[in-house]
Amino acid sequence: MSQQILKVRPTKIELIRLKRRIKVAKRLHKVLKDRLIILSQELIALIREGMSLRMQTYDQLEKCSRTLHKSSLLTTPLMIDAFASSRLEKSKIVVGTRVVAGVKAPVIEVSRKVGEYDPSVYPLILIDAGKCYDKVIDNVIKLAEIETSILLIGREVSRVKRRVNALENILIPRIEATIKYLSMKFEEREREDKTRMKKVKQMLERRRQVS
Repeated sequence: MSQQILKVRPTKIELIRLKRRIKVAKRLHKVLKDRLIILSQELIALIREGMSLRMQTYDQLEKCSRTLHKSSLLTTPLMIDAFASSRLEKSKIVVGTRVVAGVKAPVIEVSRKVGEYDPSVYPLILIDAGKCYDKVIDNVIKLAEIETSILLIGREVSRVKRRVNALENILIPRIEATIKYLSMKFEEREREDKTRMKKVKQMLERRRQVS
């Protein structure tokens, strides 16, 4: 046969086992294929979201750089450092997880307790620059979440795809070919048995006639 068959004993018990096995394999194939579709859709959505957010972050960063440059004309580097440090001290990152079709992906959130700054201490343009960079930080953290999720889900997509392909192109066809081979072999045996029985019956009939 063109399709390679499995090495099994040519018995009817083995044929029954193979028929049960093919049912399980097909059910598993369907479950894995459905899971692969869900994971692939999630992966594509994350890639699109990541690309869009990356472009937004670049634009936001340029905007922040211009604002910070303007603020540097009204302040000193020491004041800018003190302002930046005070904002970082009031920020906190919380890391959690979410499950996407069996894959644990990270969820990262930033919480801030930033009050109002006194304009007499810090110029308004510096305060605006700080708020601008807050958005950049939020975007970068979100990008880290998205890109880590892309890596994890991408690995799982690759793994599940290999299993689906192995079932679809190797295991299931081989089991089907083996079932077909055994069925044909048993049918051939049955035909031989019927032919043998027919000959035996004819011989017995002849002996009766002779006697």
